[in-house]
Amino acid sequence: MKPSVLNTNGQLEVRPWHDPVIEANGFTIGDPYIEMFWLPVLGPTATWLLRRLATGLDHEPQGYSIEMNELARCIGVACTEGRHNPFMRALQRCIMFGVSHHVPSALNNAIAVRTVLPPISQRHLVRLPEQLQNLHHDWSAITA
Repeated sequence: MKPSVLNTNGQLEVRPWHDPVIEANGFTIGDPYIEMFWLPVLGPTATWLLRRLATGLDHEPQGYSIEMNELARCIGVACTEGRHNPFMRALQRCIMFGVSHHVPSALNNAIAVRTVLPPISQRHLVRLPEQLQNLHHDWSAITA
């Protein structure tokens, strides 16, 4: 999705992204695993954005709409025109790392969001600090 596709002054339509395999084997957004291992990959703003979007789906499982400026303010960032604002960068990171994706909509501002994330990929794991890599190894051994 190109940043210019979204209208930063409009509504964002949020829908659930169901994936039975990941939902059976992954980690819910509130799980400590997300903060420990996904946060360094997504970044703090994208992680907070994802949590906020997923929490909305807890309350409205079929999907909902939210004003993008309001959503940005709720996570403590600006939502200005252009692609270099913190909110749009966070939204793009969520899409880039596969925790959300653009979906067709009459509003053109629609995304599907995962409420359960998969274990972090090996590609991302090797980029984490050694301490987190070791912790992930221990974590995986316990849950296996």
